[in-house]
Amino acid sequence: MKRSRLYLTLPFLLALQVDLTSAAALRATQSPVEAESNNDSQFNAPSPLTAKLSRSSHHRTLVYGTNRGDSQEGTVIPLVGVGVGNSPHHKIPFILASALSPNTSNTQKDNLEDLHFRMVDTSHNTDSALEVLVGRSLSRLLSSGSKTKSSPPASTRDEYHVLIKIHHTHLGYERTMLSIQNSLSDILPGFNSKSTGTSSNTPDFRVHAIIQYPRCYDDFFTSSTYMTSPNFPTKHSSCREEEEALGEATKSAGPSPLLDKENAWRRSWRALEELYHHGTLASIGVANFGPIDMKGLYEIATEGPHIYQGSLRTLLLDEVMKEDLIRHGVHYQCIGAASAVLAGKEHAPKAYATLERIGAKHGSVDEGVSEAYGYSAVQVVLGWLVQRGVGVVPGTTSPAHLVENSPITLASMPKFSPRENLDIETALLGLVNGEDVNDDETVGIPRTEGHASTGGDSITAENVEVTANGSQLEDGGVVATFFNSLQRNIRIFQVHPETGRQIQLSQSIPPGRSGRLIVRPADVLIAYDGHGVAVKKFLVEGNDARVDFTLE
Repeated sequence: MKRSRLYLTLPFLLALQVDLTSAAALRATQSPVEAESNNDSQFNAPSPLTAKLSRSSHHRTLVYGTNRGDSQEGTVIPLVGVGVGNSPHHKIPFILASALSPNTSNTQKDNLEDLHFRMVDTSHNTDSALEVLVGRSLSRLLSSGSKTKSSPPASTRDEYHVLIKIHHTHLGYERTMLSIQNSLSDILPGFNSKSTGTSSNTPDFRVHAIIQYPRCYDDFFTSSTYMTSPNFPTKHSSCREEEEALGEATKSAGPSPLLDKENAWRRSWRALEELYHHGTLASIGVANFGPIDMKGLYEIATEGPHIYQGSLRTLLLDEVMKEDLIRHGVHYQCIGAASAVLAGKEHAPKAYATLERIGAKHGSVDEGVSEAYGYSAVQVVLGWLVQRGVGVVPGTTSPAHLVENSPITLASMPKFSPRENLDIETALLGLVNGEDVNDDETVGIPRTEGHASTGGDSITAENVEVTANGSQLEDGGVVATFFNSLQRNIRIFQVHPETGRQIQLSQSIPPGRSGRLIVRPADVLIAYDGHGVAVKKFLVEGNDARVDFTLE
């Protein structure tokens, strides 16, 4: 179904003051995660993982939703975002409402958890309503911010980043300008450089643009990504067929990129540079470009690229590409990391089990209270990436996964040891190559024994000994996952096979969360609630690498 659009005037986008001086090289650095004390705790959110994108000294970024520009030395972009490009459209409002909850008094009153997602990765298609749905979610943020009575300090204002894409059908100068118009009018309706009188509580928005592909490939239309994506409601079989099906507005805007496949993206880059220098865009970048196209981009670019979106495979295996990105200071955002890990699980189960064991070894920390219920294999990979300064934008429709992969959770993960970093990289190479690892060695933590009361009294530190991070693990064993579907916290204990004494394996696993532990075949496990009441008993059977239990 075709949708009517509110087009921004072309003169607004073309009123550009282009500074053609040599652009400063981009330097992407991971900022340390610091907890800053603030007397006004209402607006004191935990510091997220971020990367700084440097820019030319004369650049001034338009901050949408305000009447000001930002002329700081470099844009700071979150390392962790939420991807909605392939999400079912009916779930996007819920996903973004959960992910983008601002840190306000209303949020606290409604008991909404601020996951501190401040970046949304989108996708563009003229037949899709995805960007409109994203725009509505941002409008709700705008509305909630304007209704807040007290104003946050300038240094703690919520700042949101939106990554828009230029699809291969809109390559070329004129079509790229049209694509940006469409995206801005859908995602940020009513925001332009003349916006004035906006409330001081209004969140700030920055827009980043990515050329999604250097050209159209016929193989794209047979890929599983295309066939299953709801962002392409009408499926085509070739580049030519897709071009012929485009609306008249797109066709008349500029020549077909199929007429000049090698240079259409170069004209798109010129359009992005102009919009960047004008301040419409906070940064510009590309995705899915190979080494040859990247070399051509480095040769013609007067600014950037600031961001490169690529796969986990490219990051791990393409050393030439990686060295060039580092040399030119390009910030890497890894796309599809979670799906790549899960897809490789069948062909490399030992590699996947290695990630699970590392995750089960570690516990998360929340306000100084140990919650050693472990991390999933996907969380281990995402944490490993952000600790190396690589951006991630996992997509999900699950509230539990949204929490697990949030900036707050990933920022709280302990830093991996050099041995763990090596094990994770080795496991990832096995997963992306489909070749399992030979070494299934795992690193464990010795168990300590204690006694757990099964009566009505709460379990205390006097009768249960736990290690520093709340885990009692040992070398070898099985990774056990416990999903808590109850409405109260639970803790897992193991019954010693000889003495009968009970050993606490985890701290509290909250409702709706999964706990991950390393256990042994034939272990007898008991789940207790916070009052010491036994909820359920489990027996670990078989010699599988992992077992799953549900508490109902």
